[in-house]
Amino acid sequence: MDQLRLILLLVGILVIAGIYVWGHLQGRTRPPRRMPPSPRPSAADNPDNDAIDRELARMQETLSAQIQPGAAAAEPDPAAAAKTAEIEDLVVISVVSGSEQPFQGEALTRAFANNKLTFGDKNIFHRISRQDGRDISVFGVANLFKPGDFGNGDLEDFETSGITLFLELPAPIDGLQAFDDFVQTAERLAVELGGQLQDRSHCVVTHQALMQKRELLARSRLRIPLPA
Repeated sequence: MDQLRLILLLVGILVIAGIYVWGHLQGRTRPPRRMPPSPRPSAADNPDNDAIDRELARMQETLSAQIQPGAAAAEPDPAAAAKTAEIEDLVVISVVSGSEQPFQGEALTRAFANNKLTFGDKNIFHRISRQDGRDISVFGVANLFKPGDFGNGDLEDFETSGITLFLELPAPIDGLQAFDDFVQTAERLAVELGGQLQDRSHCVVTHQALMQKRELLARSRLRIPLPA
């Protein structure tokens, strides 16, 4: 009887050992499981956050050309650049729709007429000043979006989500007078169209910021050094 028990015990040990060895060999021969590659982000999933920046940069170049059409590029003058007595700048203010509804042509026509803006050169609107028997554009109002103009001037079926006012300094008339008219016109258009004023960085423009710009212009004309 004791001999039979010993035989059964040995058989059991051999069976357990065999199962262990078999399982170990199976684990070594099984090919490693490959994890599925993680999906790469698609370029289409990333919004083009620079679209407005590129459009405003394009508009700035267009507006510069519109102010002095056909003018040849002048060589840089280091002496002139060092002068601080006068400000040479392109002041740009946009009136942008504060809602999803664009500005309609009828409202634009009424607002332009109320502010005595005249349709003209480059198919945009202008503040016209009569100088030496001829009309001179003091500042312009363009469409913020491509192609930047107002077609043939008939705005009956026209709409846009923004317009841009631009003033080059020195102006063809007194600089402070031109700047004041420019600012007042921009603010009136924003009120009449229900829009908001923005700068070239898409930031809201406050009246205080515009008055600081005016102070810089006034100090430059009077040769007053800027406060440290």
